Amino acid sequence: MGAACFLAGLVFVGIVFLPFFAGSSAQPALAAVGTMLGPVGFVLVLVGIVRQARANNRAAREALNRG
Repeated sequence: MGAACFLAGLVFVGIVFLPFFAGSSAQPALAAVGTMLGPVGFVLVLVGIVRQARANNRAAREALNRG
């Protein structure tokens, strides 16, 4: 979910910068808000990685305690 959110944010960043390359200064407001999906997706990915690492450490610790 985080990766999809991050990729959607990157698409919105492209949409925001595309008018500048075309010579226009008009910027769609919704696209500017959509660019915030990039950092939100990045945070979601990082939280998922940290949660997975903690679960793996917990499982390894329990395996050591049992054996």
